[in-house]
Amino acid sequence: MSTNEESRKRSIDQLEKEEDPQKLDPLGDLKIDDDQVLKDIRQRSACPSCKRSVKYFCYKCYQVVGMDRSKLPHVHLPIHLDVIKHHKELDGKSTAIHAKIISDDKDVDIHTYCPPDRIPQFEEPEKALLLFPGPSAKQLKDIPSLDSFNRVVVIDGTWHQAKQIAHNTPILNKMQKVTIAPRKTTFWRFQNVDDQHLATIEAIYYFYREYFEACQQQQHQTKYDGRFDNLLFYYKFFYNLIQRTYQTNKTAKFSHRHQQKDYIKNREDKSEEKEEDITDSSRNGK
Repeated sequence: MSTNEESRKRSIDQLEKEEDPQKLDPLGDLKIDDDQVLKDIRQRSACPSCKRSVKYFCYKCYQVVGMDRSKLPHVHLPIHLDVIKHHKELDGKSTAIHAKIISDDKDVDIHTYCPPDRIPQFEEPEKALLLFPGPSAKQLKDIPSLDSFNRVVVIDGTWHQAKQIAHNTPILNKMQKVTIAPRKTTFWRFQNVDDQHLATIEAIYYFYREYFEACQQQQHQTKYDGRFDNLLFYYKFFYNLIQRTYQTNKTAKFSHRHQQKDYIKNREDKSEEKEEDITDSSRNGK
């Protein structure tokens, strides 16, 4: 293997040893805890439940590895979160898992959509919000008595997979569809859609932020105070890792297909692709 090939295939373990040169951070204004506790993890460990060799957390068992869970930030969710993950969505690529680990375990359930036998069933679907765009979707600020809803359902998968789940799961049609304000994603993976299609954890975070703001507005109380920002704790860490990788390694080539041509900050060479070499290493089981 040539020197350049070795450089392009550096794993997540090696990347964390490099100096952090990042200057532009679109997540920098959020109240997210310092991630040094993640940087201090230098090797993979066995998941205490399934014994897989993983880093940071097990994406199958949702167990924290390599550190004490008490060192992680904790976010309490005001209403229950149900994630419906398409069965073809790889666990190692799912950012929804971050919410399961950062929040109370009882606050988040992750279901696998695999029809016809494994479609989640919900009691009182009329009391659930479905985060999914469409003609009947409302913004949270336009829904009176938000406290009458007891859960939010979020679909995890590609846009094609998400539409398949939404259209082929009758119980979801009984839920009130909601949408969030348009925002530009900071997700590092190429998506064959525009840059206002968010990563799942981004959508979850903005839902809870707007939910809080809508409730506060209805009750004439204070503005948003950053209480849900740590939902993006892992996401910000991986985002900065990707940025640092391509900023410091000028031979590593980022996907030319990525919709944001200026995605890698402070770097002139962003032409082609070997992004999988970097991001796939964050699949903890590999």
